[in-house]
Amino acid sequence: MTTVTTQTAVKKSPAKKQVRCKATGCSNRFRPAHASTIYCSEACKSLNKNVSRRKEFTIPRSNHFFLFLTREAQRAGTLAIFDTLVGSVDNLVDLYSVVKLRMTANVMSGKDSFHICHVAPTKHETVLGLMNAENLIVAPAYLNRRHSNTHSNNAGVFMYRTDILPKLYVASDEAGVLDRIFDFIGTETIVAFCKKAKLTESRRQASLAKLDKLVDRANKEHDKFAAILDDATSKTPEIIAAVEAIQSRAEFKPMMKGQKLSNSAMLIKELIRHAEFRCELEEFASIAREYTRGDFAHIGLSRDAQNTLFDLMHGMVSENDAMDNEIDCLKFELRAPLRAAEARQQDTLARNQERLATKAQEAVQRLVVDAEQHVKRMTSTATFLASFGDENDCADFCPLPETEAERTSRIEAQIVRMAAEAHGYNAFIGGANFCDLSDRAEHIFA
Repeated sequence: MTTVTTQTAVKKSPAKKQVRCKATGCSNRFRPAHASTIYCSEACKSLNKNVSRRKEFTIPRSNHFFLFLTREAQRAGTLAIFDTLVGSVDNLVDLYSVVKLRMTANVMSGKDSFHICHVAPTKHETVLGLMNAENLIVAPAYLNRRHSNTHSNNAGVFMYRTDILPKLYVASDEAGVLDRIFDFIGTETIVAFCKKAKLTESRRQASLAKLDKLVDRANKEHDKFAAILDDATSKTPEIIAAVEAIQSRAEFKPMMKGQKLSNSAMLIKELIRHAEFRCELEEFASIAREYTRGDFAHIGLSRDAQNTLFDLMHGMVSENDAMDNEIDCLKFELRAPLRAAEARQQDTLARNQERLATKAQEAVQRLVVDAEQHVKRMTSTATFLASFGDENDCADFCPLPETEAERTSRIEAQIVRMAAEAHGYNAFIGGANFCDLSDRAEHIFA
């Protein structure tokens, strides 16, 4: 008997189609377990979720720092001045600190008292001074105006004009310069710098937009606000104050963190900063650190000393006796704040000692007067007993006269008391002689 075996064919499941991972930055092919699976792994899924939630950072283009960079690029005529800023967040932060120092100082002084000066100039025939904190000095405006485009002893941070690429040329009236600056330095570097320095949009622009909405040109009372709006040189505090006035709020009082620095104080501050990377200035900076208070409150350099210090920070060196004499005078004036402070301290101490001595002498005089009055009221034991007997009709009472030893002991006790009080005043005024007081006391009690 023949047995027939039937085999049932097993249907194979169709192969799953491969797809590409949808995560940003991942293009791996994989076979999804479900039709709805779009990521190759949980890591890609989590990463893509974080990217989708991430907000795109907006560069505050209206910030005064970026406006400053635009003006400097147009003035220099090339983007090469930003060569040291390419890919360097730290250099951008240092440059921003210098620009902010100048802006704060001008706001605190209420006028454009300080300029940003170049050690290596941007308008030179052979070299191009770069936009770097080590090449910039915040100095009084009058010094910058008289300074020419000279370059002394290869000072500052610069490059030779023969190394400038033609494609970096910038026209003085060119539009879109800021975008070219961002591309040259690097957008990622600019974004990282903005986050680190916490840059925001210009408060001036926001206030101008708000004031423009509030001003009614038909209202004559708003004419003064319209004048502020139309004036391109209006300061930010003025614009904000106008907005506050239109909205009938309290009067705006601009508050700004900073220090109102004199011309001399600003030069000293910049001298100490530059000495950190310029060894030729360390001698002068060490004097300034030793003899200058931290708040720069008592610094008053003469005009000649300010000129000398300004020239030294621009690379000038001593070449003749006249320059040597100017440098010696500068060193002398750098030490002046401490001498002035010591003189004021000595004068104050002398006045205090004189006032204390006068008070002590008055106290001693009062003590002598009290002692004289006390002696007048004092009576001997015999006199007291006699008077007591007369008043009380004690005819049989026989008073005992005061012996010489008792009288001497009484006088010595009074002198000791007065000497003890005088000793306290002696310590109070620091060394006065009270021998005449003791002599007078002996005369009183004799």
